[in-house]
Amino acid sequence: MFAAVPRLLPLLLLQTFLSPPATLAANILAFMPMPLKSHFGGFQPMFEELARRGHNVTVVSSFPLANRSVPNYTDVDVTPVQGLPDIDVMQLININFLMTVTNRWFFANLLSAQMEHANLIDFLRSEDNSFDLVIVESFLQEYTVAIGHKYNAPVVNLSPGMVWVSISRWLHLPSTFSYVPDCCIGMTDDMSFTDRLKNTIVGFVQMFVEDYLYIPMMKAKMSKHFTYVGSESRPTLEQMLNNVSLTLMNAYHAVGVCRPYLQGVVEVGGMHLKEPKPLPKDLQDYIDSASNGVIYFSFGSIVNLSNLPKEKLSSFLNAISRLKQKVIIKWVPDKSIKLPQNVKVGSWLPQNDILAHPNVKLFITHGGLHSIEEAVYNEKPVIGIPFFADQISNMRRVEKIGYGKLITFDQLTEESFGNAVEEVISNPAFKDKAMIQSQVFRDQPMKPLDRAIYWIEYVIRNGGAQYLKAGSIGLNTAQYFLFDVTLFLLLSIAIFAWLGYCGIVKVSSKFKAD
Repeated sequence: MFAAVPRLLPLLLLQTFLSPPATLAANILAFMPMPLKSHFGGFQPMFEELARRGHNVTVVSSFPLANRSVPNYTDVDVTPVQGLPDIDVMQLININFLMTVTNRWFFANLLSAQMEHANLIDFLRSEDNSFDLVIVESFLQEYTVAIGHKYNAPVVNLSPGMVWVSISRWLHLPSTFSYVPDCCIGMTDDMSFTDRLKNTIVGFVQMFVEDYLYIPMMKAKMSKHFTYVGSESRPTLEQMLNNVSLTLMNAYHAVGVCRPYLQGVVEVGGMHLKEPKPLPKDLQDYIDSASNGVIYFSFGSIVNLSNLPKEKLSSFLNAISRLKQKVIIKWVPDKSIKLPQNVKVGSWLPQNDILAHPNVKLFITHGGLHSIEEAVYNEKPVIGIPFFADQISNMRRVEKIGYGKLITFDQLTEESFGNAVEEVISNPAFKDKAMIQSQVFRDQPMKPLDRAIYWIEYVIRNGGAQYLKAGSIGLNTAQYFLFDVTLFLLLSIAIFAWLGYCGIVKVSSKFKAD
């Protein structure tokens, strides 16, 4: 056995040299105070993993760990006193494409009320804390980047999905309107002329109009909520957003858009995905006993089926009652609602574990990003009824690739819903495409969670990793898009053309005189 050691020694030494250097335990602040469950859920596994690897992680959020503790993980609970807000999604269906931008501004103002939470005020006013790295989610709360200045620490920015123009411009990330769609206006990267026109208008609004209507609001929020020793000398909001060390996106091109990114922008979509755990006995027995399979139905954490118009809810229930499959629905219905005999409901269900069961044949979803990722990961075809935000774009990509069908809310009837379920379950092409897409999604050099941890520790090891930022930061809009160079060239051409014209006229006049 020992004779093999000399032969193995070069390999062991090579592995040692190629492995990234160890990162000393750091004090890390994860600042995600907004009550957005799906956003926090996508990144919370990363906070836990950082704690497990020896870092001291302080998490400011509305979703503290429940009935369990993790070593090195400290919660600062800022759950809204009045509970998590209800959102009437009916008001968000079929809005004008320009309103997708203005609604974000309105929602940003609404979210900022969370900054008045007593625990949050106490935390921000305290001068007792010290952090080596700050992690923030800048989604409609760009002012939170100021907390990096408070602690004189590098900032890692979290994006709940593919970054749109509002974020891309601070990172100087190419966001070409011809093929990089805004995630909230319901289109894929395969755009018609009308789609490209809408995408361009929305992009220009975010690039230029926001400077006069949205950014001043963010600056006012920053001045109001982030007052601390030294805040009077901090850089401008724009400069701090330009100075973010790293951006981690809860996105991945296999379930999204393939577009160019800089080295400091990393896709980590799917961090919440884990190998399935055993199901509770009642669920396991229910799914195992379904001779024709099971359909899983969930509209996520925001959309409540009870809030849908009665005719739409009846369309679902009537169509489901005629199915030969059993149906599991994430829902707590009113007692007045009579459920079909083939339906089982629950207020909370282990979605990923259910989708992993081989007897689950179809996933009916609202098209949220996490739901799409879990469907792809578990090789399940989907039917999507999207409501708002990125859900329409997500489902159009699903339909384009071929592992599901989209039903718009306006088109939803008992017949259209029943026909879609029958088509997706009976046509093996949908399942085949889901299996192919799952293979593409899983075929990564490292797990998304490991990739996120690597890059965070990279920033810590390398003092903020300033060289990950674009070399174009510092250029203004005219310089970045070469407007100044273009204007100079056009003027030069015009001057030379004029001089040439004058010369020709002069020579021509001379010949005529002769």
